[in-house]
Amino acid sequence: MENEALQTLMHYFSNENGTELHFLGTGVGAQMFSDFFQNGEKYIGDAPDMLLKKKNEALIIEHFTFDSYHVNRKGSQNRKEQNRIRRREELVKATDSGALFHDKINGKSSYSDYLKNVSKSFTEHYAHISIYRDNLKKHGLIDDDTQTYVLFLIDDVSPLGTMASTKDEFESKVIPITLALCNDFLSLLSSSPDVNYVLSCSSAGNYEYVWFIDRAEIDTYIKNAVNYANMNFMDFIPQVLSYKITIPTNK
Repeated sequence: MENEALQTLMHYFSNENGTELHFLGTGVGAQMFSDFFQNGEKYIGDAPDMLLKKKNEALIIEHFTFDSYHVNRKGSQNRKEQNRIRRREELVKATDSGALFHDKINGKSSYSDYLKNVSKSFTEHYAHISIYRDNLKKHGLIDDDTQTYVLFLIDDVSPLGTMASTKDEFESKVIPITLALCNDFLSLLSSSPDVNYVLSCSSAGNYEYVWFIDRAEIDTYIKNAVNYANMNFMDFIPQVLSYKITIPTNK
């Protein structure tokens, strides 16, 4: 199984036109991450997912995904729907004239579930930070003299992205919801001193958004935060279409 943290980083940072890394404040933390990512030694594993190391400094990276759908003890409504659709699609057989498959991801998404899901995953991973450090020490990758930093790589995998619109009756504006400007999430990060950085990745429509949050400059982010709770959450119903056709081979 491929490392999901590496897959996420390669997805967002392999654009041939370059990736626009957004940040607020001085950008010192973002520059440090860029230096680690481009020039550091990379170690792939599990708990943590990745380690970037330069001399006597190390950046611990732990990755997780979340979405804006309701989650119960059986998991995310979105994931269950995508698995159901995948099973149905696999049953469709290609034909000479072509076979069309159509379905939709049923379920309710909301800002409250967006916030609840990312907060739950953040808190669960935060409780394991000491375990990540212990595991790295056991493998001889860091020691007590190594200056370590912790980065949470958080990927919003909501279908079609997560967006909201302003409630201005004269001019409505649709904007992406991102953790870097989410007042509720920033409050959680502010009270979590063991996480130095968050790399927030998401997409909406044809655009991808990569934000670097430096907890040392959290006050700057909070000052620029958006109160998404007072906006209209865009609850889409994603449609799934596929087409299978047999391609004749020359005998």
